[in-house]
Amino acid sequence: MFRLIGKRVEEGMRKKRLSPRTFDTYHYCINKFLDFAGKDLGKISKKDVREFLEGMAERGLSGNSLNTYHMAIRFLFEEVLDKRIWIDIKYSKVSKKIPLVLSKGEVRKLIGAIGNDKHRLMIELMYGAGLRVSELVNLKICDLEVDKGYGFVRNGKGGKDRIFVIPERARERIRGLIDKEGLSKEGNYL
Repeated sequence: MFRLIGKRVEEGMRKKRLSPRTFDTYHYCINKFLDFAGKDLGKISKKDVREFLEGMAERGLSGNSLNTYHMAIRFLFEEVLDKRIWIDIKYSKVSKKIPLVLSKGEVRKLIGAIGNDKHRLMIELMYGAGLRVSELVNLKICDLEVDKGYGFVRNGKGGKDRIFVIPERARERIRGLIDKEGLSKEGNYL
């Protein structure tokens, strides 16, 4: 039964342009739910969904995990089976933790400890522009407008493009790196 549902879930994921990781997670959650229910899809009720989620909560699952199971089951019913199911379950609260951040001095000290000039520049750009590692390594010269002080992330998280500000301190060094390595705007990676 789930092979057919799995294909329909996969088609629904592609339509929604969700990531492969989300597909794997939803696939796992839906499988667990269907195993728990042990019924034909047409006979699954809101009560089954509620009992499943309450059972997971009793086993001590975190708020994030409960929310993921909830959203996967909702996706199955609404997007795949085209059934409007209202599950009156409040989303689990996710504990908020105060983020630990480094002071400016600690960041300077950390970056200053990098011996390789190119690596130091990469870390400064990543830190100063708020780039993810994957965005930095896929950055091309043609995506940078160094003189204007900005650049573009192409196909970033969620397949989205976005603009970022190049830190003023890094601009001259980026120009120097481009000149030093003889890079051109024709698709060379930084």
